[in-house]
Amino acid sequence: MIDSYSQVGFRLNNGLFAIGPLAVFPRSVMSWNVKGDEDINENSLSLFTNLDPKLDILVIGTSQKLSSDNYIKMHIQKILKQSKLHIEILPTEKACPTFNFLNSEKRFVAAALIPPVRVSVNEDDLFQLAYNKERLRERNILIDG
Repeated sequence: MIDSYSQVGFRLNNGLFAIGPLAVFPRSVMSWNVKGDEDINENSLSLFTNLDPKLDILVIGTSQKLSSDNYIKMHIQKILKQSKLHIEILPTEKACPTFNFLNSEKRFVAAALIPPVRVSVNEDDLFQLAYNKERLRERNILIDG
């Protein structure tokens, strides 16, 4: 369901680009009213904790990697433990494929995603960029004659 991400938002598998943090469900996507990791609290998580039936798992994608003793991570775990909700807190770069995988297994999963602060580029990204540039160059040659 989530094809890619950037520091601005997320590209969905239907080709649309959603700006900012998102609440993602198997069949719907909506804006999630948080500005950053520090805004994840009981109120912002109530969208997920009040669902009936309960989620199998909530995947939370944070804008950066949080250490296991990080205050925000510990606070989120405390809130969701009270709700008896299974969670996975990961950097957004790992949360997107985790959500996609769980969704493909037909699990009742949701994701709360915040765009990453930094996006790392790997060799596959560079290859894809070069390939896309070459295709555009070829199109221009064909159009311009």
